[in-house]
Amino acid sequence: MVTLCIAAVGRILRSALHRLGEDWIFLFLLGICMATISFGLDVTIAKLQRLNLWVYDALDEYRYLQYFSWVLYHTLLMTVSSAVAKYIAPQAAGSGIPEIKVTLRGVVLAEFFTLRTFIAKLIGVTCTLAAGSTIFLGKVGPFVHMATILATLLGKVMVKLVGAKENPSRKYELLIAGAAVGVACCFVAPVGGVLFSVETTATHFAVRNYWRGFFAATCAALMFRLLAVINHERETVAILFSTNWRVEFPFDLPEYLSYAILGVVCGCVCCVYLYLHRVSMVFINYNKSLGKFLRNNKIIYAAFVALVLSSITFPHGFGQYMGGTRLTMKEHLETFFKNITWGVEEKSIYLNVSRQPPNPTYDDNWLQWTHPQLSSVEKLAIFVVLKFFLLLFANTMIIPAGYFLPVFVYGAGLGRLYGEIMAKIFPDGFISEGIPIKITPAGYALAGAAAYSGAVTQTLSTALLVFELTGQMSHILPVLIAVLVANAISQSCQNSFFDIIVIVKKLPYLPKLTMGKNCAHDVCAEDFMVTDLHYLVKDFKYKDIRNLLKCSDLKEFPIVDAEDSKILLGSVKRKFLSKLLSDQLSTERRIQYMMNQPGGNMDNNWTVTSLGDYSRPRLPKTGEYSFTALLIFTGLWLSGYVSAMTFRSEALDNIR
Repeated sequence: MVTLCIAAVGRILRSALHRLGEDWIFLFLLGICMATISFGLDVTIAKLQRLNLWVYDALDEYRYLQYFSWVLYHTLLMTVSSAVAKYIAPQAAGSGIPEIKVTLRGVVLAEFFTLRTFIAKLIGVTCTLAAGSTIFLGKVGPFVHMATILATLLGKVMVKLVGAKENPSRKYELLIAGAAVGVACCFVAPVGGVLFSVETTATHFAVRNYWRGFFAATCAALMFRLLAVINHERETVAILFSTNWRVEFPFDLPEYLSYAILGVVCGCVCCVYLYLHRVSMVFINYNKSLGKFLRNNKIIYAAFVALVLSSITFPHGFGQYMGGTRLTMKEHLETFFKNITWGVEEKSIYLNVSRQPPNPTYDDNWLQWTHPQLSSVEKLAIFVVLKFFLLLFANTMIIPAGYFLPVFVYGAGLGRLYGEIMAKIFPDGFISEGIPIKITPAGYALAGAAAYSGAVTQTLSTALLVFELTGQMSHILPVLIAVLVANAISQSCQNSFFDIIVIVKKLPYLPKLTMGKNCAHDVCAEDFMVTDLHYLVKDFKYKDIRNLLKCSDLKEFPIVDAEDSKILLGSVKRKFLSKLLSDQLSTERRIQYMMNQPGGNMDNNWTVTSLGDYSRPRLPKTGEYSFTALLIFTGLWLSGYVSAMTFRSEALDNIR
């Protein structure tokens, strides 16, 4: 009875799936599930970070205890994150995007899309993100990986419900949709998420898959924003970083050149970053002693890195000169995108007699960048210089972590620094038709975030991401100019961040050709192919096959119709040819043939082993044979024999 009920429910589900369309249901479930996981993760991380600051502030009178709690919090989180990647699922370590690039090329990676890896990735990235801006790592890559895992698992469930068979094309479509959902859950940007996922994971993209990515990403973004409203974090569905920049005259024409220079700065800094990243990865992977130490002591190394980073960013230590050490990654972006000029606003705090709080309509998080002894520009400069090296140091940890959000935030800081310097150089702004137009440092922060992150990943969709994040469309042209200039410099000098990981890990993937290697486009297959090719003709005999196997060590042979035409018919693996010869030309078959010849009698007490045509005898493995003499064949004909004693003596001499 129970079996009949289950079968009936299965038929009803299959009928409903066929009527509604299994693709639509699958993509809807994928978007909803990933958005819920992303929102729940953000809530958990926010509570952990508030708990850390609450403990830190409660120990305000005890500096040593404050330092101990600050360091202990980050060290424990990195220890747990590294332990998860070591003991639960080693495939969960890192970003996941480089491996997805390889997977979409058809390479099968063991245990990469399993539930075990999903759980390990989720736990690990929670610990990594809870460490905040101290560790300075993100979640885009891990969420892309988790979304593709969830897409794979949901795909298997849907296949069982529908009763269809899995196929590689279907899996490719699921992975593309999952990658788009992963980015959309992080930035609540469905359009930019789809384009960014395509640029970072796919080499060739079928346009027919666009609707899958956009539909799933839209469901994820909408669900994420609805959950924020339900949880009373926002009053209504809104963009992630609201801005109120002026729209009538956001910038003047001379500023186009300034944004292009910002693109040059981002491109040059990016090239240095990618070079040092590649050097550090090569040094760690190819230095035997260090590589062995890291493989055996991943957890200790992660704890050591966390100890160093948390000590440097200690808010009452050197961290007070960096700025933003108490801020989260999101709060960093909020302060960088605020439409105020820090250099002007801080004067109302430290120079004016009234000492009134600056611009009370804005969030006061930007005050983290003020200091009685340093200007906000100086603190921002220290932040930009130190975070450059601290991020490289954090990247060496083998933990589940993303690497796009840190460079995005770093680019925003670099752009903000550039904008604040421009505002100091031109305090009155640019004059256009007699109208002074003030410089907007937040606009440079927006362009810097898109340009630097786009140069590191060598993508252009980062421009669209910042527009969706801020809802600010007035800076389309300046941002695009900065992104294009930075990308041109980066692509001409280095491989992208993810391609470097693929190359150093020696994953089977061919990176794109750089612009400086145009001669490579003129190379044809005939310039390097092997012309002396061994092949089978369809009317080959056993003798021909045996000779072919002797003169070639190929693992697979092409089959042609004739010697003169050489029309390809197919291919056959070497192991199948060897098995065919073993079955047809074995010792038993030869002896049976000789016994059937006239006068072919042989003493049945002999233990027979054939050496075939080997010119040098080989000693059989111990216990495999017990013989008194060996019969030697030339082809199918008996030509002599070797005694057991003589054979063993000759074999041992050859071994020595």
